[in-house]
Amino acid sequence: MTVLGTPDEPAPDTRLVTRDHVRPHWQDGRLVLAAMPAVGGTLVPFEDPDPTPCCADH
Repeated sequence: MTVLGTPDEPAPDTRLVTRDHVRPHWQDGRLVLAAMPAVGGTLVPFEDPDPTPCCADH
């Protein structure tokens, strides 16, 4: 796992809240999940499981 904005991997005991959606990518021969900090010291996947559709407001 990689955390956006940080050079190091998170601690092994850092809680990941997946929101029932993960989409890792291949990087240097291994699967890596891009995550970002969230409330309460947790992490969430960078990719939003319910993105706003393009042009949803018109």
